[in-house]
Amino acid sequence: MRDLYEILMVHEKAIPEVIDRVYRLLARRYHPDVHPPEEKPEAQRRMTELNLAYQVLSDAAQRAEYDRQRRMGIPTPAAMADPTVEMLLKCFNHPRRTAVAFCWDCGRPVCGECVAPNLVPSGFGEDFDLGRTICTTCVRHSEDLETRLRAGRRANVAGRWFERPMRLRGALLFYGFIGLVIAGMCGLVFWVAQQVGAERQQAGVYAAAIGGLYFLLVTYRLCLTARCPNCGADSRALDFRLIAPWRDVLRPHPVCHRCGRHFLKQEVTEPLG
Repeated sequence: MRDLYEILMVHEKAIPEVIDRVYRLLARRYHPDVHPPEEKPEAQRRMTELNLAYQVLSDAAQRAEYDRQRRMGIPTPAAMADPTVEMLLKCFNHPRRTAVAFCWDCGRPVCGECVAPNLVPSGFGEDFDLGRTICTTCVRHSEDLETRLRAGRRANVAGRWFERPMRLRGALLFYGFIGLVIAGMCGLVFWVAQQVGAERQQAGVYAAAIGGLYFLLVTYRLCLTARCPNCGADSRALDFRLIAPWRDVLRPHPVCHRCGRHFLKQEVTEPLG
């Protein structure tokens, strides 16, 4: 009978936000839709185990009772110890219905009515298959967020200067500023190295090494590519910056430069190349 904290890979004193975040990451990793057919049964068992553990640890009252029993050495209930009992998993939206699938975005079990249809993005053929189960709640939330972001962007285009796109001028100013920061760091390293007794040539090598490292990091970031699931366009960090407003000059929100779709966080943190 495994410990629930061990199943979710979190500390016993983890705050609810950490538990929720780790659960979502593990749900996307072990979701049956991202595994080949021969590995689906094991992924299904793992997802059931994760959901049973999350149902207990995400509820304050159930978690407190579980912690009390855990400290007293009371074994985990048989139902929790056997994650293959599918009947324990109920739909998140309809607690009286048995779950038939897991949502890839939120990881929660859902019934057949709550599974969103396999929507085909514009620009793809009819035989295009997303290959991932999404619940209607996540689809509705994504559509509402996209509508609000688009409406806000249209309303702010003609607003103040910091709401207008940066374009090439903003990109040049930003990366020029980054270059000045790197040069300043190199100068600081050169000065510190001389103060601690290094020769001029040796201090120059230290400064050049630091500058080269940061230059490679910036170049690597510019080469990362994320593919838009809506139109299939490949967007890079520079593309995000060109269409971002001036208020996001330090950290622009990733938006597809072709169709204007806002990328989700997991779509940017898992780039293609």
